[in-house]
Amino acid sequence: MTSPGIRTIELTGETNMSSDAVKQAQLWVATTEKFEALYRRASLKDVIGRIGCLIIDEVHLVGDPTRGATLESMIARLRVAEGRTRIVALSATVSNADELAAWFHADLVRSTWRPTVLTTQLVPYDPPTHGKREQFESAKDDTVIPLLRSLVGTDPGARDAGNAGGSSAVVFCGSKAAVIRTAARAAGVRFHGVELDTVIEECFRRGVGIHFRDAPRAGRALDAFRARELRVLVATSGLSTGVNTPAKFVIIRDLELGMTPLEVSQAQQMFGRAGRAGQEPEGYGFMLVPRVDEGTWKVKLSDGYAANSRIVTQLGDAILAELLLGSVTDRASARSWFEQTLAFAQKRTSVDLDDVIDMLLARGFATEVDAHLAPTEIGMLTSRLMIDVDSAWEMLRALAALPLPSSADEAEELVLQTVTTAAAALRERPVNERVYTGYVDELLTGWSPRVLARTRDWFGARLCLAAAQIALRSPGRALDTPPVGVSMAELRRAVEDMPRYLAWVASLGYADAATWAPAVAGDLARRLTWWQLAPHPERGAGRLLWMLERTLEPQNHRTRMPGLWRRARAAGFTSPDRINARPRDVDVSAEGFADIVGSRADITLEPLVDLELTYRSPNTHARVTAMTSTGAARAVSTTRPAQGPIDIVLPPRSTGTIAADVFLYTRDGDFDYANLLADVPASAASASPIDEAAALTAALPDVHSVLAHPRGVRRLFQSERKRMRDTIRALIAPDPRLGPVAVALSEHHTEPQLAVVALRANLRALLREASRTDLRSPHAVLRSREASEAEVQITLAALLAALHIDTGIATADGHPLALVTVDGEWALAGPRHAQPGRIEPLIPNSLPRQIETVPAPPSKAEAETAPRCAWMSEFVL
Repeated sequence: MTSPGIRTIELTGETNMSSDAVKQAQLWVATTEKFEALYRRASLKDVIGRIGCLIIDEVHLVGDPTRGATLESMIARLRVAEGRTRIVALSATVSNADELAAWFHADLVRSTWRPTVLTTQLVPYDPPTHGKREQFESAKDDTVIPLLRSLVGTDPGARDAGNAGGSSAVVFCGSKAAVIRTAARAAGVRFHGVELDTVIEECFRRGVGIHFRDAPRAGRALDAFRARELRVLVATSGLSTGVNTPAKFVIIRDLELGMTPLEVSQAQQMFGRAGRAGQEPEGYGFMLVPRVDEGTWKVKLSDGYAANSRIVTQLGDAILAELLLGSVTDRASARSWFEQTLAFAQKRTSVDLDDVIDMLLARGFATEVDAHLAPTEIGMLTSRLMIDVDSAWEMLRALAALPLPSSADEAEELVLQTVTTAAAALRERPVNERVYTGYVDELLTGWSPRVLARTRDWFGARLCLAAAQIALRSPGRALDTPPVGVSMAELRRAVEDMPRYLAWVASLGYADAATWAPAVAGDLARRLTWWQLAPHPERGAGRLLWMLERTLEPQNHRTRMPGLWRRARAAGFTSPDRINARPRDVDVSAEGFADIVGSRADITLEPLVDLELTYRSPNTHARVTAMTSTGAARAVSTTRPAQGPIDIVLPPRSTGTIAADVFLYTRDGDFDYANLLADVPASAASASPIDEAAALTAALPDVHSVLAHPRGVRRLFQSERKRMRDTIRALIAPDPRLGPVAVALSEHHTEPQLAVVALRANLRALLREASRTDLRSPHAVLRSREASEAEVQITLAALLAALHIDTGIATADGHPLALVTVDGEWALAGPRHAQPGRIEPLIPNSLPRQIETVPAPPSKAEAETAPRCAWMSEFVL
């Protein structure tokens, strides 16, 4: 066949392409998630806007619990541009096609034609009423094995068995363990306590193939089945879509896929593997069902699969993406966008968009100024990397509360623990805890006890930490034979899933006033991405990997990075700092390589003059953050862009010697570190937090948001709690503009408890007491330098929120009280000003029965003044 000459590109999770390569292609074949990721690339905005036709295969996936929201959001966005983009949607299983067509404003074309006849049948069986898991599995075995033998014969390995006419069958199981069990029973081989490789080989020899994602020689089994060298193929649901096989029979063994109930659409896809055109003239599908559920499944299969909207469960992610793309710019346009969704068309769910937007504002992912909505820098970062907002918020909170590591090992472990417990996709990995516990615990034997304690009850997080242990510190273990039931491929997938979240943390170094964690995360992200390179990338190799990655087009990383890495290491390079000549066989031009060299991180510190820290760095597109310490106290100051000296901040009551840990983060993802030790200048005194904050309040914008009540603030808090909750939530939302004032009043403390104690004391010293019956915004309060007690509480909560600390408001006898979370527990931010009485939650909706005021931490013994992050030298070779 003559090639039509169309430039085509494949875009999946396994492929990575440069924007130029994508632009040059005329036809994209992409997964939903990859297409959405391209949509969010600023460099592809114009190309996306010129798409002439979008073909959506398996459009019923809009109702999928995990993937549906992304697809629905994308379609809703494209519907606005439907005049220039033609949309064609295909599905063989959806039952509410009329409803979807109406949503698309599309013509519905129905066809009942199928090239072969497919007949389906339910096979009832009687599971035990009580018993262990083995008894339930045996009940299925006792039904499926005789059925299978009646279809293909008693000897699956025979080319022509009895009356079966040489026909073949696919058995779909809900888990890998069920696949191995069923295949072994069908082949008549042992599987309990037998190595997986042995089971697979014995089954294959007897005519039964095993196929799941990480099964050894799964490709060989599929090829042999297609060539009719195997009569039986036992597989998981991954084989149910987009695969043609010569199966006359399909048997669905399980009604759960892992821990998720089987959907009708998934069952229909599995049945569709029987009687494929050109393979078999007819097909037969059988589904095992408990006898008591037979009637229910008859109705389900008769009614078919109705695709219902799932976007409400991920509405924050969807709206943040629209803010990034500019399709939503205010609350009105958010409502207009939502009216294009399937959720709105189906009108089956009540949605409060204002609540969702307020959540994005409260968490600092978006800002609202003069009714205009825009993503913050962290919001843009979150959306572009396709991190869900809940996980991103959990990471922000956890990072703010991290203790200072005592070593490079502990720094790595703390960052990995933070990411794996905060990211839902990592902490909730669906693995059998009973099978993996011993192996995971053995791998984590040498880890810091306080790090492991922070994983709490999330076994998925511990599994990810064990996978990181292999990839980072014990790569030889990847070649070992793991215990029975433990899949090394499962651990590899955990390694593959972590770098995206670590890259998000790494980007905070430039986007936010962060110290050590982004540098450690950046090193970890690249070493986990390239952990299988030889020689093995050790700690500190992340910066070299960063530079080498940038010399190659993304589509060439997998094939050419190993050779480039070997040459760099053989030449003695451990970091990018001495690579000043363009390597051979790279994609970057001479000019592009010069840009890479110019974007490297490099910082040299000059002697401290008074409190002015002078540094030299050729990269002015960077952020410099300094953490100063005298004994136990620490303070942080930062500047961006890095174009001049930085005025460091002394911790409170500093005398004697001062140490500074200085971090430089470039916009392009590199980092550097340096430190110094100096005497506190005699002329320098700790800056007064009151004076520093007072100077900053003058620069605050004039925000007029007044909440009035004819009978005063106390009455205001006693009435219309829902309206009050909505109003107060907006007043205490994290506002980046309040950040500098909050930092000053907290005396630049990095420990949350110390920050709370300092801020509440200094805020009261800053504000004069005033008797008012209204409630103004924190901006107006700080600008006026006076406040009622109610305004003090609201402003205190708002300032703490600006420090990435969870805050809320409670009431006592109608008086507002600021709340804060410290060490994961709610507490009163300041001493109670109201008379003792019942504390009623406002934000959040519930509180513990006993709630105390955040106490001043006990005084620590003075420690020797020294750089606190000297171990960072292991990450900046």
